[in-house]
Order: sequence, then structure tokens, then C-alpha cells
Amino acid sequence: MKLRHILSAVLAATIGLSAGTALADDHEGDSLIQEITERGVLRACHAEALPWGIKDPKTGEWVGSDVEAANHLAETMGVKAEHVDTAWATLIPSLETGKCDIVMAPMFATPERAMKVLFADPAGFESMSIAVSADSGITSYADLDVDGKSVAVISGTADESFSNRYFKKAEVKPSVTDKLATVFLEVASKRADAVLTDTSTLHRMVKENAPMKLMVLGGDPLNPQGYSYAVRPGEYHFINFVNIWQKFIAREGLKEMWHNKFTQE
Repeated sequence: MKLRHILSAVLAATIGLSAGTALADDHEGDSLIQEITERGVLRACHAEALPWGIKDPKTGEWVGSDVEAANHLAETMGVKAEHVDTAWATLIPSLETGKCDIVMAPMFATPERAMKVLFADPAGFESMSIAVSADSGITSYADLDVDGKSVAVISGTADESFSNRYFKKAEVKPSVTDKLATVFLEVASKRADAVLTDTSTLHRMVKENAPMKLMVLGGDPLNPQGYSYAVRPGEYHFINFVNIWQKFIAREGLKEMWHNKFTQE
């Protein structure tokens, strides 16, 4: 009987130790806040999208509402912000390889991406729209989705994925670039019939680049959904902090202020 009790006690202790080890393993790597504070720098990845983030051609510095947000997030943590250059196609790889700690770009939270990253609560909601040459004769989505027509998008983006699903006949032409102007120039130079990207960016690019002679195609905006910041899988402490911080900046009116700063007429 004594031996049985001893074996039972050893078994119970072993199970408890195993459970504790498994629990520790589950949370191994959930240490990004500590890493950032010890390093003294928060590294945020950006990709060009207006008004969230774009490289100022005069200074070479990142500017935009998400750049302001990254600066405030770093300040909240008591560290400096480092703005990391990435393209849309390399946002997730840059995060996965540790080039940055967080993606702070308006990245659509898709199921495919959620298999690779941990998304924060939506930072906002956006849709997609299309621009064509003003003299193209194209007045509807149906006019565009025919054989012989083409749509320019940036490679590796949600724009490309959506276009491949949405257009049944028009050719989708992805450009490997980190410059927004590239895909708009494809249309202005008649190398493509249309450009598709997020609605905010598209309207602003058309308005600010009148010499391109582009117009926004009529019709309801396409593919409305939320966009979110993202971190590496397993960093639940950090993502919880980011979610609480997002509620704070919204409540304090900072989010609206940053948005208005970069959407002034």
C-alpha cells in the first residue's frame, strides 16, 4: 500500500510538472514587450499607403497617421521608434524574420495572413476602388472586366489577391514595387487600363496627380473589410497591450487628429 501511495504521488507530481512545462512552452516567446524595453527601440514596419504612411521625397523620412501612431506607441513604452522600410510584399516576411516588431500599415486582416501573424483589433475599415484613364470610355466595372483589358496592382498585396478573384476576364498585372505611383503610371501611360487599390489612396492619388488624367470608376467601393496592425504569433501580451493602447488613443482623440493631419484639403 505504501508503495502504491508513493507511486501515485510521484505520478501526480510528474503530471503536474509536465502540465507546468507545457504551459511554459505555450507562452515561450511571449516576451516582446521585455525585448523592446531592454533594446530601447520599437521597430515598426511601414509600406506606402496614403494617408497612413509614405516616404517624404524631400526628407526621406516616413510620414503619415500610422507613423504618428508608431511614435506614440513607442513613447508609451518609454522607448524610441524606428521606422523600417518595407514593401507590401515583404511586410509579413520582415515581421517573421525579426526585421521589425510590429507591422503598422493598413494591412487587411485576411484568413491567409492570420495563419502567419497575430492581428490586433481593427485599426479601421477600408474598401477598394478602381481608377481608369479619363478618355478610356470605361464607365463601369463590367466595361473593364472583358477580354483585352488589364488592371494594374502592386504585387504581394491584398489588392492582387482580390483582383485575381474578382476579375473573370480582364488581365491582372502585378508590379513588383514599393512605390504607389508605379501602378498609377501604368494607367497614365496606357500600359494598363485600370489600377485597383484601397479607396482612400486611390482618391487621393487621382486628386493630387491631375496631369495623369485619371478618374475614379463609378460604382460601389469593393471588398470592404477591417485593417489591422500585426505581430509575430505567440506575442499575446504585446497584442493585448496594443489593443488597449488603441482604445486609449481613440478615446483621447489622437487617432482622429493624426488622420485629419494627413487628409487636409
